[in-house]
Amino acid sequence: MGKTQGRISMENNSEKRKEERTSITMSSVEFSANTLELVYQFKIIETSASGMSFIIKEGSAVLGHMKEGMVIDMKFYPDGVREAPMFLKTKIMHITKSETSRYRGHYQVGIMLVDSN
Repeated sequence: MGKTQGRISMENNSEKRKEERTSITMSSVEFSANTLELVYQFKIIETSASGMSFIIKEGSAVLGHMKEGMVIDMKFYPDGVREAPMFLKTKIMHITKSETSRYRGHYQVGIMLVDSN
């Protein structure tokens, strides 16, 4: 993931997107909700040409402070431990209750990078 990634379009919020997805084992994203004093960090579980996603446990306080369409400054931690984290404007594209057994009891949050210009 880099700053050169283009504008991403996610017209369909369902999990029926056709882009190939890859798992990222070490990358994560960190942010704080304006009304909460805590910093939240989540593992990025998927990435595609259209964006990325992470999961949040059902019942987490941060869910009540996130809405589709919000733009949040997020801190991204790359796979490589030697690479510095990046602060990027990020738009929440969808918040979807997971139907898969692997992430049952969680919400999947789809995000995309926003041009900072």
